Amino acid sequence: MSVPDRGRVWPTLAAVALSAAPLWLHLPLWLVALAFALLLGKAVLVWRRRAPSAFWWLLPPLLLAAWLSWRTLGTLVGREGGVGILLLLLGFKAQECAQLRDWRVLIALGVFLAAMPLLFDQSPVAAVWLALSLLALTGAMAALEGAPWRGSLRSAASALGLALPLMLVLFVVMPRLSGPLWSMPSEPGRQAVSGLGDSLAPGSVSQLILSREPAFSVVFPQRPPQRAQMYWRVLLLDRFDGSRWSGGEARGEAEESVSGGEAVEYAITLEPDKGRLPALDVPQPGEGASSLRYGMVLRGDGKDSRTQRFHAVSRLGARYQAVLSDSERAFYLRLPPGNSRARAWARELAARGEGAFVPAALQAFRSQGFRYTLNPPLLDQQDEIDQFLFSSRQGFCEHYASALAFLARAAGMPARIVVGYQGGEYNPVGRFWQVKSSDAHAWVEIWQAGSQQWLRVDPTGAVAPLRLADGAEQAVPALKEGGVTGLPPAWLRNLRQNWQAAGFAWQQWVVGYDAARQRNVFQRLGLGESVSATSVLQALFVGVLLAGLPLAWWWRRGRGREEPMARGWRLLLEQLRRHRIEASSCDGPLELLRRAKPGLADAEYRQLKALVHDYVALRYRSRAVDAARHMDWLRRCRRFRLARK
Repeated sequence: MSVPDRGRVWPTLAAVALSAAPLWLHLPLWLVALAFALLLGKAVLVWRRRAPSAFWWLLPPLLLAAWLSWRTLGTLVGREGGVGILLLLLGFKAQECAQLRDWRVLIALGVFLAAMPLLFDQSPVAAVWLALSLLALTGAMAALEGAPWRGSLRSAASALGLALPLMLVLFVVMPRLSGPLWSMPSEPGRQAVSGLGDSLAPGSVSQLILSREPAFSVVFPQRPPQRAQMYWRVLLLDRFDGSRWSGGEARGEAEESVSGGEAVEYAITLEPDKGRLPALDVPQPGEGASSLRYGMVLRGDGKDSRTQRFHAVSRLGARYQAVLSDSERAFYLRLPPGNSRARAWARELAARGEGAFVPAALQAFRSQGFRYTLNPPLLDQQDEIDQFLFSSRQGFCEHYASALAFLARAAGMPARIVVGYQGGEYNPVGRFWQVKSSDAHAWVEIWQAGSQQWLRVDPTGAVAPLRLADGAEQAVPALKEGGVTGLPPAWLRNLRQNWQAAGFAWQQWVVGYDAARQRNVFQRLGLGESVSATSVLQALFVGVLLAGLPLAWWWRRGRGREEPMARGWRLLLEQLRRHRIEASSCDGPLELLRRAKPGLADAEYRQLKALVHDYVALRYRSRAVDAARHMDWLRRCRRFRLARK
């Protein structure tokens, strides 16, 4: 097996490094740095024309690196462990590459490595990087066989372009699993969350308002509700320790029911969040993997690490009725000691009657100088509710929700806090709603003894009605003391919406292309109500025919295009015929020289002889195709001219 010269292996090392680059974001830094150091070290050895490292010298450091990887990641299998070992093996394989066969194996490993970042990130950016990596690796394979680097990239682009239609056909037609393809369990402790914590304290929601990270996307098949009606339930908090609200101990489930209201269907796409599923207030029992838990919150099984998409139905404006037992009522009235002034005010409000409590409390928030701000003064750990209600009177949604829930309990009315999101931003390009971390919100539910129902009360709306109607981005800059800029300019907002729409479409039709979506595609194509063997074969037959059209066009186009050696040989024959020398395309090189010698001058014969000898050397003696030398020989043939007699 031949040893390629160093000019032919540089593209291979560069293409492999390009394929491994995204792993900087997902694997331990030292592991990726070691792999790049091995590739760089191999480049130095090639540049200095040194012999490759022997296997026995590489084995001890390979075992040491594998042991360190196991100590760092805790495993050598799974997503992180398996990809890390593959990266290490590729780096050490590069060190021992010598023969042409070894470099071909390295490129094949690079193709596998190029797909590994998709196990961590399935965004459009990751897909573009994969395409660039495959282009570089295919070009490196052509360069390894002797093609010039620029020409090899052009050939690689043509090859990938011809394969693209067939790839699309197979992607759409081949039977799918029940879940998306790129689904793999994450390592323990590495599951993504939306940003909402498991408890509520001053500052826990306001710190999210500055983030534009998307929380989830929503599609309404029918007319969507008003933004002010979009209350997305995620978490129920009902235990208060004086400064923080959290989920309480287990309770017996009350008899809960929902009546009335307008039914609204929608589909949500979100990243995994410990099984928590946002739902419009008030949700109905879910289908599939989602279930409706106590407190009207939707939950999944929490085992999936892929992007999730689920359908739900909620009833806007419904009566959320619940029959509380004595123990449950006592639980929802429980308060720690302290905050005597707030307790006294609550008793004063309660004296007006159950129906007057909420309007009176909201009117106080509205008219007694309370302000909605991201920069409230710090509150002491003791009597925080008193300090907020009677001293600072400045806060964000968590301050107002905490204060109202405390007042309701102190007044003898069971109360709890609901944490989730409120509102969202409509994307007219993709025709979906984007709910971001900045839409995080908290509100209160107060149990009405007379009607036996939970009443949603949002005290933030009394202080900052703009927050509910137009979102936090509109409300906060106008009310916060310096620091948060207003909405971005129109061109930047349009650019962002187009990018969000592209990402949403990618998630829906590529990452989330599962068996259900494939069934819908087959139905639209008229291939039946289900994905059967017959419908798959029909779609494959038609799809392969259509995908073969570009290949047929390329083949017909290539038939009329001569390679440089054949074109130059034809030019030589035409020159000799014009000079009245019998020259046939059936003649071999030596026979052609014998026929031409009597009719040519000595200088012309020597020039023709040099061209013919070079033709034989390039055509029959060289194992690798040297496109540059072929083109140089063709140019010499074009300059070859015989003097007229």
